[in-house]
Formats: sequence, C-alpha cells, structure tokens
Amino acid sequence: MFKIDLHVHTVLGGDSLIDPDEIVPQAIKVGLDAVCITEHHSYDCSEVLVEISRKSGYPLFRGMEYRAAEGHLLVYGVRCGRGDFQPGLPMQKVADWVHARGGVAIPAHPYQKGLLGECLADRVLKLKGLCALETLNGSLTFQENQRASEAAGRLGIKGIGGSDAHGIHVLGRAYTCFSAPLKNGDDLAGALLEGKYFPCWNDFHF
Repeated sequence: MFKIDLHVHTVLGGDSLIDPDEIVPQAIKVGLDAVCITEHHSYDCSEVLVEISRKSGYPLFRGMEYRAAEGHLLVYGVRCGRGDFQPGLPMQKVADWVHARGGVAIPAHPYQKGLLGECLADRVLKLKGLCALETLNGSLTFQENQRASEAAGRLGIKGIGGSDAHGIHVLGRAYTCFSAPLKNGDDLAGALLEGKYFPCWNDFHF
C-alpha cells in the first residue's frame, strides 16, 4: 500500500507554520510514502517543493485548495491559479473546469463548522461529476468527518484522507492509502479517478 497525505499547507501559502524543508523528515518519521502540498489558490507557489523532492528522492506532489462560493475544493492533476479563475466562483463551475482538463476536483472538509458561511454541508449532495469527497480530515472532529463519510455514501463515491496540516506535528495524522505506488501528479489524478484507495488514520499519531 502507498500512503499519501493529500492535504498539506506550508508557509509558502501564507497561512501555515510548516517550513518546506521540514516536510520530508516528518513524513518519513510518521510512515508516509508521499505528501501532496495544496496551497490556497496557488499551484505555482509550491514550485520549491520540486527541488526538495529531487534532492531528497522523496515524492512530493502538488495540488491546490480553491475557495469556491460554497466551500473549499481540492484540485489535483492540473495547474491552475488566480490567472485561471478568481476565488468565490460556484464550486460546480470550477469542478467542471478542472475535470475537463484531466484533473480531479474533490470537496474538502464539506461539513467543517465555523467557516463564516463557507460550510458546504448538504449542498455537496447536489454536485455532479465527483469521484470522491474528503471524508477523513485530520484537523476535524469525528462528527464532521462522519457526516462527510455519510454524504459520500449517499453519492456513491469514494472518500480520501488528509491531515489539512498547518503545523508540522499534524502532518500525516490522516492520509489516503493507494493500492500501488505513484510517481507524479498525473499518476495521482489517474489513481483518484480509478478509485483504488481508501482514507486512514495514522497510528503513529496515537
């Protein structure tokens, strides 16, 4: 099995305490096989991770977390940013744009509380063309994750896991377990569409 934390933020995105150089040592320590960095509204700002991955030989993938009108969307397998669309667009419109370009768009923490009106909640049930929801977020409560898992079940789609780490000790608290190793972001997007994965808690954190 190949273990990836699919939802991590660093200082590069302006809202995290994690230095990029900390990621590989901590990821190895907690038993991850790869990490995907998902800075807010920017794919390009995580460019430095490419060199860190090359030097360390450790897989570091890059995605993005987009703030839609209804909530947050994790984007994998396609380069995009503010030049493609500004924050605040309808989630369905952005998801369709990503999917049309061969990427994957997955609603993040759909039942997280306290997001100043940005809680997607049951509106997620009206979205079309999704392959998965984030059903195991390492920074949320059991109840919030449980509601996301129930929504995925109602939609008949898969669930992914990620830590949503903004501090180094949260990295890897939750992850997604794939059936085979992945080499790059294109592999990741393809594997997410294929559906051979499941979300997991990390025993190293308990």
